[in-house]
Amino acid sequence: QWLSKIAKKVFQAFPGAFPSAAVVGNPVREDVTQLDEPAQRMQEREGPIRILVMGGSQGARILNQTLPAVMANLGQDYCIRHQAGKGAAQEVQAAYQSNNVANAEVTEFIDDVAQAYAWADLLVCRSGALTVSEVSAAGVGAIFIPFMHKDRQQALNADHLVECGAAKMIEQPDLTVESLTQQIQQLDRQALLSMAQKARSAAKLDADKVVAQAIVALTEKR
Repeated sequence: QWLSKIAKKVFQAFPGAFPSAAVVGNPVREDVTQLDEPAQRMQEREGPIRILVMGGSQGARILNQTLPAVMANLGQDYCIRHQAGKGAAQEVQAAYQSNNVANAEVTEFIDDVAQAYAWADLLVCRSGALTVSEVSAAGVGAIFIPFMHKDRQQALNADHLVECGAAKMIEQPDLTVESLTQQIQQLDRQALLSMAQKARSAAKLDADKVVAQAIVALTEKR
């Protein structure tokens, strides 16, 4: 925010940081922006509801600790792909096994993130700025578990998707096995499709072009 005082042009990824700055989103990978619309992916989908858990490249310890017990509560009507982070996959896989969860795929990393978004009915993840932008661009309903910052930085990233019905949020102090289980159980596949469509509608898919054009325009004025 300090740099905004000397900048010629200010953009923001999400509403709220700067009252008068244009909201342009974050540049997002092309393979994510080119995914089929949610209705095309999900309309005829049957079988267990597909949950994707992503905690970033380092994983998220609280997600690794919570999701195995959540899946035990949810039962066979759900399946899960869980990105546990570097060095954590074996421990998380063991946690699913000890909870008698057979329909869990655990990896350290997900190489093809776009494919994972396309596969998922529901994403459970942190709400870093780039993650929120990717979730919206992909068109996936999400339950965000923001990292705890004293200024609610990650929570603020996702507020606009929560407000428009594209996502749910459980702040970390409120996260328990029971609270997350209940939140997931409230979302059937039709509700998840509606969330996904609202997420895609909220996406800013041309952030890179908007910013590049503004830079060119500023340089031409010099």
